[in-house]
Amino acid sequence: MTNPNPGLITNEMWRLWTDRPNLSWKLGGIYANKPGYHNTVNANLKNWPGNYSIELPLDLVKANRDKARAIDLTMTDSEMVKWTKRMRNAALDPSDTRLEAVKEFYGTLDNTNVFGLSKDSTNGPWERSTADSTHLWHGHVSIFTTFVSNWVMLSPLLSVWGGETLEDWKVKTMFIQKGDTGQEVSYWQSLHNAIRTTVTPSAPALPVDGIYGDSTASAFADMVHKQGGQAAYTGQSTPYWMLLRYQTALIIANTPEVPPSIDPEQLTELVTNWLSANVKVTDLSFNGSVTGKVNLS
Repeated sequence: MTNPNPGLITNEMWRLWTDRPNLSWKLGGIYANKPGYHNTVNANLKNWPGNYSIELPLDLVKANRDKARAIDLTMTDSEMVKWTKRMRNAALDPSDTRLEAVKEFYGTLDNTNVFGLSKDSTNGPWERSTADSTHLWHGHVSIFTTFVSNWVMLSPLLSVWGGETLEDWKVKTMFIQKGDTGQEVSYWQSLHNAIRTTVTPSAPALPVDGIYGDSTASAFADMVHKQGGQAAYTGQSTPYWMLLRYQTALIIANTPEVPPSIDPEQLTELVTNWLSANVKVTDLSFNGSVTGKVNLS
């Protein structure tokens, strides 16, 4: 399904709908001409200047001010409870970062009362919030303005919605974060060391000890910054966009340099001398273009 209104809905927000894990869910809406996150920053500033959706720095960025920032998903009663529990559990798990792009969400845990959580920054803290009774039959998610065009930040929501465990998601995305230990950390440390000289000056070397501590986080951040990556990245985790950067650098680091060009006459002489020394043929001669065929006679 094609984005019906790209002027007001980013392709990434539309993809949250088209890539939803349960096809029985219905789209309750993304853009709506009313105050709040379903509308744009520009519209709220003009018509509802005191609205809560235009107060935070993450919402007042220069980008995406003309785009809707929320999505509603209509579900059955049982799916509503399941969806809300998954969102709540992900939000309240300090080690789960899949909802960093989310400002707030509303649903129900019992089909009787609306349940909602809200935060003012990517890493919380989450606080209880209220909404009207329509959220008993549709799940609502508001996205910080800065992330509505960022699929790297939005795609983890699909993992939560589908009921994927944090551990399975980490394995799938090669995701680890500060505080983790084990082979996955050792892999990233080794990968970092293999590419650290591809930037100038070289990024710090890391001990391959499988411990994701301050030094590892600092080295990851240093590498990404020198690659021209996000200035705000602090190395606290390894999202898959970082893996793409590191793997690209690894390919470049392991690509042999093209040898300098050789004068054709010099190449002819070198080949002729080698043939004379190594190919036991009487009356050996070398002729033809060095870029074409070589004839032995």
